[in-house]
Amino acid sequence: MARAYPPEVSARLTSRWNDGGPSVVRLPAPRALHEIIETAYHASFLHEEARSLRFRLLVASPAALQACMPASAQLQILEFDPSRRLSDDELRRLAPAADFERTLIGVHAEGEGAPFIWGLASSGVQWLRRLQSGRHDGDEPLPDALVLHVLSPGQVLIARGSTPLVELHAGRLRESGHDVFRSVWMPRLFAPVRAEVMRGVDDALAAAARPTVSEDVVGAVAQHLMRRALGAIRRARHGGTLLSVPSDDVGDLVVPGVTLKYRFADHDTRRRFRHLILSIVATLQDEAARQGIGHVDWAVYQQREDAELRRLEEAVVELAQLVASLAAVDGAVVMNRRFELLGFGGEITVADAVPQIRRAVDLEATQTTPEMVDGVGTRHRSVYRLCHAHPGTLGFVVSQDGGITVVHARDGQVICWDQQTFGL
Repeated sequence: MARAYPPEVSARLTSRWNDGGPSVVRLPAPRALHEIIETAYHASFLHEEARSLRFRLLVASPAALQACMPASAQLQILEFDPSRRLSDDELRRLAPAADFERTLIGVHAEGEGAPFIWGLASSGVQWLRRLQSGRHDGDEPLPDALVLHVLSPGQVLIARGSTPLVELHAGRLRESGHDVFRSVWMPRLFAPVRAEVMRGVDDALAAAARPTVSEDVVGAVAQHLMRRALGAIRRARHGGTLLSVPSDDVGDLVVPGVTLKYRFADHDTRRRFRHLILSIVATLQDEAARQGIGHVDWAVYQQREDAELRRLEEAVVELAQLVASLAAVDGAVVMNRRFELLGFGGEITVADAVPQIRRAVDLEATQTTPEMVDGVGTRHRSVYRLCHAHPGTLGFVVSQDGGITVVHARDGQVICWDQQTFGL
């Protein structure tokens, strides 16, 4: 049976792996590597009791894992006796016992021999929490070995430890894409909000001499809220629309061009993110004062591991999950630039059609190509209309197949970016 994935993936993966420098754990021989990837990809289309499979493969022998285990890893290795031949059906049977967030299925191949499943490795959830917080401090929670994350039918992320290398998705090989969050124009939209938060911090500083916190910390935490929300919508595979509209100072009683079926009252509870970010800043200041650090930037923030900071980061992740769950209802989820939740089930009421948009070739859209809109669905077209009529709107459209389109208008033109979905 032919496998529908890019035939060049093994070679490209090997090249990316070698770019990362030497490792105690070597990649399997080409034939075995090919079979491991092929089997994992094919197994992604199988079901167990009507559920799609989600699992992780850890490709290394138990002995090699012991040699490359990072100090922070809490990896419990459980070997089978005897081992099992790697196959689609064996992965289907094992996947329910290997919880995606906590356990990996161990795979190895001796030389040119066939790959086999040697057992399970329990990793705990530390690796996932670190991804969710957006902090990477160099002390990796996963071994420096090949890890295959089977995420959904036809989608396999291949990593070296905690570092993504390539991704198979819908028969295509992905290595990168437009990460619009790293552009100049998008953070600029939120600059007034970051300045507003920092003014609140400065007011507190006036009362007592405290360490300062960089604005880039505020921006990074806000970005990870959006990334996690979009990622959760994507994983749910029902699609959704998330809108960010300009803030006003009178309670956002009206969202131009959108009728909200479920509107949140203008109470302090909808400003959860502001409370969290101010608490994160205060926690960083307290910790920095104890450590004798005068200024906390993003690099310093990445090193912090106190319990209160972890609790606040988990609260940001929970807020992102809440946003994603609201997207399961038909209609758009609407937030303002302050990340206040205004409501959900939003119907876009702008009627004027937009027959053509511009597809960005680069992050800043200095180069674009024209594209007719008759080939996209209602969800995309309605966001195009809204952004054209109200250029301050920033739209994120998540397709059922997992693609994410970022929509914004400038100079009278609607511009779209295919947001990078590479990674978890």
